[in-house]
This record gives sequence, C-alpha cells and structure tokens, in this order.
Amino acid sequence: MNQLMDKLQKRLMPLANKISQIKFLSALGATFQILLPVIMIGSFACLGAFLDIPAWQNFVGSTGLGVIFMTLQSLTLSIITLYIAFVLPYQYASKLGMAPLPSAIAALMSFLILTPTELYTNIPEQWLGFPGLFTCMIVTVLVVRLHKVMEDKGIYIHMPDGVPPMVEESFKALVPTVISAVVAIVISTLMAKTSFGCIHQVIYSFIQTPLQSFGLSFPSYLVMQILCTLFMFCGIHGNSILSIFTPLTMAASEQNLAALAGGEALPNIIIDSFSVLCQPGGIGCTFGLAFLMAFAAKSKRMKTLGRMSIIPAVFGINEPLLFGIPIMLNPLLFIPYVISPIICTSISYCSIALGITPRLSGTMVNWTMPQFVSGFLAQGVPTMLLQVVLVLLTTAIWFPFFKMVDRQICKEEGGE
Repeated sequence: MNQLMDKLQKRLMPLANKISQIKFLSALGATFQILLPVIMIGSFACLGAFLDIPAWQNFVGSTGLGVIFMTLQSLTLSIITLYIAFVLPYQYASKLGMAPLPSAIAALMSFLILTPTELYTNIPEQWLGFPGLFTCMIVTVLVVRLHKVMEDKGIYIHMPDGVPPMVEESFKALVPTVISAVVAIVISTLMAKTSFGCIHQVIYSFIQTPLQSFGLSFPSYLVMQILCTLFMFCGIHGNSILSIFTPLTMAASEQNLAALAGGEALPNIIIDSFSVLCQPGGIGCTFGLAFLMAFAAKSKRMKTLGRMSIIPAVFGINEPLLFGIPIMLNPLLFIPYVISPIICTSISYCSIALGITPRLSGTMVNWTMPQFVSGFLAQGVPTMLLQVVLVLLTTAIWFPFFKMVDRQICKEEGGE
C-alpha cells in the first residue's frame, strides 16, 4: 500500500499541479462561481414555469407567475453566454496580471460582432445561450491573449506622464481592440456567405457537439470522478478537473430544461446536477463516515471530530474529515475513499439509464445544497430516494475501514 501511495504521488501530483496552474481553467471555474446566482435563478424559474404537474400549471397560469418565471428564465439562463462573454475574459485577464476591464469589453464586443443579428431589431438568443459557449471561450482566449502580447511587446498608444490611469488603460487597449473588431467583422462577413451562416454554427457542429458526446459519456464522466477523487486524496482540490467538464454539463442541463419546457423527452442522463448523486457528503462520499464517527466511534478523537464534521458533511463539505482523521494520503482509507464515488456514479447512471429513476430536469443544484434536498430539487422524490440508498451503501463501504482506524486511535489514546 505504501508503494501504491508513492506511485500515486509521483504520477498524479505533477499532473494535478500542471492542471491547477492553467490560468484559463482557473478563470473558467471562477466565472461559473460568480454567475452561480444567475444560473440558479434561471434554472429554477424554468422549472417553475414548465413543471409538468396539472395543479401547479393551473396555479401559475391563473396567478401570472408563469409569465414571470419565463421572463426570469429568458433573461438569465437563455442568454447565459452573454454574461460569460464579459465575466470570463475579465477573470482571465486578471489571472494574467492585466487590467481586466478593457480586455473584457473587447472580448464581449468581438463575440457580439460574430453573432448573427437582425439589424437594428434584435440579437437572436440562440447563440447567447449555451450553444454559443465554446465560441465565447475561444474568443476570450484569442482576444485576451492578443491584448497581453501587444502589452508585453509595447505595441500600444503611449500616453504622456500625468495622464489618469483609466485614460492610459483605455488608449493602451485601443489598438488590440480595433484589431479584434476588424478580425471579427471579416470572419462574420465571410461566414455569412457559407452554408453555416456564422462561426457559432461551425464551432457548435465540429467542436462543441462532439466534445459533449465524448465528455458526457459514462466512461469519460467516471474517469473524471476518479481523477477528481485521486487528486483530492493527494491534496490537490478536485475543482481543477471539474472545471474542464463544467461547460459540457451546463450545456447538457440547458438542453434538458429546453426539452422540459417543450414537453419533450429529456435527452441527457449526465448533466450538471448529476454530480449530487456521485459524491454524497463531499469528494470521497464521506457523509456516512461522518455519521459513523459521530454516533459509533469508541475513541474520543473520532467521536469529537465526527460531531464537528457531520453538519458540514450535510452540505457537501468534508475538509474536516480529509485533514482531521486524516483521509488524505492515509493508506488505510484509500480504498473506500476511491471506491465509493465509482460505485455511486455507476449505480446512479444505470438507475437513470434503465428508467428506475427519471432523468434529471436540468435544474442547477448547487453542490452545497443539503443532502436529500439536492436530490429532490434535481428531480423529485425518486432521485432523493436514490440518494438515501447511495448514502446507506457508502456507509456500509466505510464501516470496516472506520472500525480499523477507530480501533487504532483507541489504542493510541489508551497508551497516552
């Protein structure tokens, strides 16, 4: 086991460090955290407007709540890429050590130029939602990097001393912003003459759709959960892996919400809220472990730590256990820590694929939502009951390993 731990550290730590140092992924994760209130408002508004329960539909129809819900959804989730087109380049420029506002404005402008419009009338929302997300990400990288290169090379309008910093930053960004606009106009004009119509359609057809098909397959998602758990076991937060999949799962959530609104069959099994089934109690499925420690531990240290940890575990926070027992780099607890998410992910996928529990509606459920409440919000009572089964199962997996560690600590306390 010690040899296995050494191999894991040698192989995973360099990879984890490299991923965590990718500034764009860090900016992407920060962007979705910042926009989480907007995303949740939109997803719950969509659920409120189109929840297929006759009594509820009669209520929202008679009170006018349905129109309010649809308005909220159309101005949040349906145009979420418009929000991302500003926040993401702002975060990315900040990570690169640049003045973020000029780059963010240039990137937003370039994205809108590339988006088909009805002149002086409106911008169709098709590409302002998740279908335009990958275009937004590509534009962010290209525009912000252009600003960075030109700033580093000194290719900008230099202002005399004494000019206010805000004015100086605006003129510094002028040249790369003009270049971005010209390139975007040329691409938009050329693409309008093709059968695709716009660059969004090209990227969606040849990049985003294939990536979703691959990234949201069961094997890929399971590998992601395993890597996330292994990274956490080695001390690197699993968010560095999760951020890669977030654009894919959120786009899949939007597709399910759109199908729900249209009264159609939900297309995707793996969406953003699928994660509430994979890691109950935090990465490593430690909800059951916290419960065992709080109510079944013989050692004082384990019992005290369990009582301190059980409330955070309800909300998916397990750092007290990870560092307090510790679980991290502890050979005795490696097996249940890694095996539990594999079992939960596999059972959840099979349960939905076989129709035992329904496909998730697409409602965005924050990872800090309490256990069982998160399942209910994701898709009602059946999903909540699936969470109960998963918690009981992972508690059984943790039990023999918990007893070993508890017995070991009891001996240490007896010696003291």
